[in-house]
Amino acid sequence: MPAYRDESGNKTWYCRFYYTNEMSFREFFELYKRDRKPRIRENTWRTKEAIVNQKIFPYIGDLMLNDISDVTIIQWQNELMKIKDKSGKNYSPTHLRTIHAQLSSILNHACRYYNLKTNVARDFGSMGEKEADEMLFGTKDEYERFVEAIKDKPESFYAFELLYWCGLRMGELLALTKEKFDFERHTLKIDESLQRIDGKNVITASKTKKV
Repeated sequence: MPAYRDESGNKTWYCRFYYTNEMSFREFFELYKRDRKPRIRENTWRTKEAIVNQKIFPYIGDLMLNDISDVTIIQWQNELMKIKDKSGKNYSPTHLRTIHAQLSSILNHACRYYNLKTNVARDFGSMGEKEADEMLFGTKDEYERFVEAIKDKPESFYAFELLYWCGLRMGELLALTKEKFDFERHTLKIDESLQRIDGKNVITASKTKKV
């Protein structure tokens, strides 16, 4: 198969018509990583990669892409649904669905750009549930009682005011600087988020569009 090795000695494929015929899932993921990682936030990519390493590679990593079948998917799903965490609980339905979505997105990339004939993960169907468990939210009255109790602590008071009334994520709050505040126009620019990566604080683009 046409290929060459980069400076690290890793095999690099370059003829797209051969990818899905002669590549394992593990090999294709390196290609997917090359294509997608530069376009995804660092923390988001790390989550995706951890799921692949821990929940997909052990089961289908060494299978050729064209050998991943409906039977492969159902057996893989069944194995994941049996796994229990440290507290003895099975993975939540939403977590199972997230794991399946990662596999499906990788195979979809292979179909869209590298001639894989079909995405069996998508065609077979997902596992788990789309909606998360019901979340409990405090009422406005509860928040006002809470904030009243901390109004003598200015830093905490204004931090919670921003979180509550502006709908900020914690990382977005921690990335704020004085330049983000326009007191003449009464606006606040939210376009960055603080992430903890490898023990270091890193400023990244906000998860959502600038507001």
